[in-house]
Amino acid sequence: MASDRKIRALRERALSVRAWAERNRLLQAGRLPIAGGPAMAVATVAFAESAATAFIRKPIVAVGMNPGRGADGAVVIYTARPLTLAESAQVAEGFRDTGELLFRVAKPPVLDAALPAALAAPLPRAGLGGRYPCGSSVSLGNVREAGTLGCLVRDGEGVLYGLSANHVTGGCSNARPGAPIVGPGIKDVGAGLPDPRTLGHHARALALVPGDPASVAPGRNRDAAVFRLLDPEALSSSQGGHHDTPEEAADPVEEEAVEKVGRSTGLTRGVIESQIVGPFPVSYRTTIFHSAEEDAEFRGQVFFDPVYVVRGEDGPFALAGDSGALVTAGTGTARRAVGIVFSGRGAEESYMLPLKPILDDLGMTLVSGHGTGGAR
Repeated sequence: MASDRKIRALRERALSVRAWAERNRLLQAGRLPIAGGPAMAVATVAFAESAATAFIRKPIVAVGMNPGRGADGAVVIYTARPLTLAESAQVAEGFRDTGELLFRVAKPPVLDAALPAALAAPLPRAGLGGRYPCGSSVSLGNVREAGTLGCLVRDGEGVLYGLSANHVTGGCSNARPGAPIVGPGIKDVGAGLPDPRTLGHHARALALVPGDPASVAPGRNRDAAVFRLLDPEALSSSQGGHHDTPEEAADPVEEEAVEKVGRSTGLTRGVIESQIVGPFPVSYRTTIFHSAEEDAEFRGQVFFDPVYVVRGEDGPFALAGDSGALVTAGTGTARRAVGIVFSGRGAEESYMLPLKPILDDLGMTLVSGHGTGGAR
């Protein structure tokens, strides 16, 4: 585990790179808040302006940090297209005192209901007594979409809920309390496919506020929502029959191997590659049906901080439709829940929000060992 001093120093270096990119108009999206430490951090690292030429045609999408790489950690620079070896060498030569640099490809996340979703992975047929497992398809009952049921959670009074992404079951904060949540999601309903059933009713969504990070605190945004279970015995805390939801949540750790079970890609494995430094923008576009006379439209750029990048082990870690999936680290009794997927663009990289702040804001805890075997 990296020391606090090492992490602070690495974060300063990463913020310096990001501030340099913004000053040179090389950051594809997002801005740092006007006030705060980044402006001071710029003075700690010297840059050769010649390094900017590599990013003119390949703008920087984000800058991250990975304390687990080497003695001093690594700054990770994400571009929408890969740099050539010559461009990478030019940047490394131009950036002095930054320590180790990693160059990775990542696309800006766009969450648009009109974008095509992958086919749903097959639902488990045995071992759970007919109970609907986490990692399976869910959606609002009146929206033709589909995401993933991440896990079951419990409030202080012992009431059970399902947790997913806000844009999956919370309608980007536009779903009305009591709106039905169905599984499989409406996009996965059709002839020859499993019949949908009402799993519960929307109860609460956390903050999802668009706006400039200088005006809207990005650290308060959480793409997460919960629905109260209609029949708790009809669901299972099992993650798609692969493993149970852990009892404990933990902070994400860079370079740690992780797994997730999602609606589109089932069980996948990857590595936490970095924590993005500074506010990270995500574009949302969706319409929520309320009645024949009224729709609610949500469009805007929402900034988050922190966000983690997960790199798939043998291909995509997550695809469209995997939003809301629980990300875990470790195995067996040492397994911990570390985050939820909230965007995957079809490449190897996916974006994850840490789980602990979500649970803290909800005032809820993870549910493990619920309906994991036997007939109902």
